[in-house]
Amino acid sequence: MYRYRHGAFGLVSDLALPDLVSDAVTPADPAGFDATAVRLRLEAVPEVLPDPHNTGLLWQASGDEVLFSLGEAGRYLVRGGRSIGVAPGPDHDSHPDRLLNWLYGSVFAAVLLQRGLMPLHVASLRTASGLLAITGPSGAGKSTMAGALLARGHALLADDLLQIDDVAGLTRPGPETIIAGWPGVPRLRLSDEAIAAFGLGHGDWVPVEGRSKSGALLPLGGRGRPDRAPGPLVALVELAAAPDPEMPARLDRLTGLDAIRAIHGALYRPGLSQALLGVVGLRAFSFNLAARLPVWRLTRPLGFDRIDAGIAALAPLLSRQD
Repeated sequence: MYRYRHGAFGLVSDLALPDLVSDAVTPADPAGFDATAVRLRLEAVPEVLPDPHNTGLLWQASGDEVLFSLGEAGRYLVRGGRSIGVAPGPDHDSHPDRLLNWLYGSVFAAVLLQRGLMPLHVASLRTASGLLAITGPSGAGKSTMAGALLARGHALLADDLLQIDDVAGLTRPGPETIIAGWPGVPRLRLSDEAIAAFGLGHGDWVPVEGRSKSGALLPLGGRGRPDRAPGPLVALVELAAAPDPEMPARLDRLTGLDAIRAIHGALYRPGLSQALLGVVGLRAFSFNLAARLPVWRLTRPLGFDRIDAGIAALAPLLSRQD
C-alpha cells in the first residue's frame, strides 16, 4: 500500500499515484497513518447504483455513494468521503491516464464534497498576496494562461481542481474568516503549440489524451516535492475573449449577480455539486463567497502572440496588495 497527502486529506492507496505527494516512498502499512485518511482499494465495483437520486454524464449518486462509469476505462465508487473503490477496465493497460485523470478530477471532487470541502474548476497560482484562481468555460484558456504564467516564473499550484476549505462557513452567514485554498494535483496540460510558444519544451512532458482535448502533461515541481501548503484565496478571475482582436486587454471588478455567475461557473461539475450539497447549499456557497472574495473578469485578445497583453492587465493581482 502507498500513503499520500493530497491537500486537506490523506490517502492510503492500493495503487501507486506518482503525481501526488508521497508520505512513504515504498509500499507501507497504513496503520497509524491517519484515522481520517481516504482509503483507495482495487475491488469489484457495481455497474449501477440502486435507486440513484441524481445522475449526470458518466456518474450517478445514491445515498452517500457516487459511482463513476468510464466505459472500457473502468469504474469508481466513492463512499461518504471515506473510501474509493476502483475497478480498472480492459482499456486501462493501453490508456492508464484516462483512469487517473478522472481520479484526480471528478472522483476527488466527489470525495471533497462529501468531506465538507468545495472543489473549484480553476487554474491556481500563488502570488505575493495569496492564491489567485483563474476560471472560465471550456476552451476559455485557463491552461494556456497557467502555462504562460508558469513560463514567467509564477508558482502554479494546479491546472484543474482547487480545494476550498470550510464549506460550512461559506454556506451560512457568520463572521468573516480567511478562505483557505489547497493545491490540487501538481501538473499542467498544454497543447504542443502552447508548449513551443511559451518556451517550455525543456520540461518532462508526457503525451496524454482526454475527453475534450489532448496534448502533453507536465508534472510540476518535481514528483514528491510539489508545493502542498494551503494559502488564503484572494481573488477569482474569469477569462473572457475580446470581441475585437484589436481591443486592449482589461481587468474589470465583477459585483452582484455577475460575480455570483462567475463563481457558479467555477464550480467543479456543478451538477454533481448540487446533487451532493443541495440547491440551497450551493446557492448559499456562491452568494457568500461572492460577498467575501473579489471577483474579476479579464477580457483579452486571444492568440499566443497576444498573451503578454492579458498578463500585463492581470499584473495588479500578481503583486502584493497592501
